[in-house]
Amino acid sequence: MSLADGFDDAFEGQLAQFLIQQKYLNQASDLDSKRFLARSVAPHVQTLSSLFNRQLKPDQSAGIDESLYWNDSSNAMNRRLAYFLAFGLPNSVRVAGVWSELSRLGYVLPASSAFSVLELGAGTGAGVTGCILGSKFSDLKIPTPAHAALIEQNRGAMELGSAWIEHLEPSMSTRCFHRKLTFDEDWLPRSAPKFTVIVASFFLNEFDNKPSEWADQILNLTQNHLVEDGVIILVEPALKLQSRRLLECRKHLLKRVEEEKRQELVLLPCLGHQICGALEDPDDWCHEEVTWWRPKYLRALDEIAGLDRRTLPFSYLVISRSNKTRTELLPGLAGASTLHRLVSPAHKLGRDLEFFTCGQDGKRRVRVQPDMVADDIQRGDLLGNAVLRGDPECTRLESLSEQSAKDGF
Repeated sequence: MSLADGFDDAFEGQLAQFLIQQKYLNQASDLDSKRFLARSVAPHVQTLSSLFNRQLKPDQSAGIDESLYWNDSSNAMNRRLAYFLAFGLPNSVRVAGVWSELSRLGYVLPASSAFSVLELGAGTGAGVTGCILGSKFSDLKIPTPAHAALIEQNRGAMELGSAWIEHLEPSMSTRCFHRKLTFDEDWLPRSAPKFTVIVASFFLNEFDNKPSEWADQILNLTQNHLVEDGVIILVEPALKLQSRRLLECRKHLLKRVEEEKRQELVLLPCLGHQICGALEDPDDWCHEEVTWWRPKYLRALDEIAGLDRRTLPFSYLVISRSNKTRTELLPGLAGASTLHRLVSPAHKLGRDLEFFTCGQDGKRRVRVQPDMVADDIQRGDLLGNAVLRGDPECTRLESLSEQSAKDGF
C-alpha cells in the first residue's frame, strides 16, 4: 500500500478507537456523523483555518501566537480534537512525503546508535507521526526499539500526540518536555543528547525572527544534537512569504557552512548548494505537494468547513551533518552527471510540454516533446543527464538518459 492511498477504513477505525480511549470520542460512529463533525469539530476547524491562513493578514511576516489556538477554554478538548483531525494528520502526511523522498533516493539511517527522534514545537506530534507513517509506507524503516522526544508549550496537545505516537508505533517510547521555545536561548541545553532525526512541522512560521536566526538555531542543533549522517526535516507552509523565508534560511545556513568550512549538507529538495533560483526572483517561491486519498471523516469535514485537502502543498528542507558526499548519503542521485528537479506541474503548450526545473544551473522554463518523457511526469520528478539548450526563460530539453519518478509524494 502506498502513502497516496494508505488512509482507508482500517486506518480510520484505528484512529477512532484511539480517540475513544483518550475520551475525545464517545463511540467510533462519531467520526462518521456529520452532525457530530458539524457541531463539535467544524467550528473549531474554521477558527483555526482563519488563524493559520496568513494570506488574510496584512503582515505575513509576523509569527503566529500559539496561545491563540492552544486555547485552554471550556472547549479545549474539542479544539485539540479539531486540530488533531483537521491539521495534525495532513501535516503528518506532508512529513511522510519527505520521508518517502529520502527513501526513494536511498538514504539509510545511521546505525551507530539507537534510533531517536526529536520534534520541536510538537503540538499533537505531527512530525514524529509523519516519520512513522513514512516508515510504514516506504523502504526507509525505523528500527526498534525507538525513542521520541516532544517539546511543546501546551501540555494537553503534547500528551495527546505522545499517546497517538505510542498507539501508532508501540515499539516507540516517548518523553514529553513542557516548555516554550524562543530565540532568546538555545533550543536545547548542551547536556541534551544527540538524535538520529530532528523534525519540525509548521513550527518556524510561528516566529517573526529573521531567517538568519533560524539558520543559527538549526546549525546549533546539527553541531550539538544531531548524530553524524542524521537528518533535520523542516516542513513549512507553501505560502509565498513563508516559503521564501525558509529559502532565506537556507541561504544564510549555506553562507555559514562555506565561511566556517562546516560539515552540513542541504540534501533536499535542492540537489546541491547552488544559489536558489526561486529566491533570485522576488515574486517566486518553492514548494512541493502531496496527493493522497483523504480519510472519509476528513472528506466530510472539508465539505462542512469549506476546505479542500486533496493535495497538501508545503515547503521543506532536509539538512544533514556528515563527512560523506551528497551522493553517498543519497545513492539514488549517483550515476548522473547533471540532475534537474521538476518544480512545477507539466502542462501542454501547443505540441510541447512545458514545466520549470531547478538544478545546479538555476531555475529554467523547459519545453520538451511529450514522447521524450513519461506520460505521468509531475512536480518532484528528477531528470538525469538532461541536455538543455537555450536561456533560463526558454530552454529546450534535447535529450534525456533517465527520469526518476517520485514515489510517495
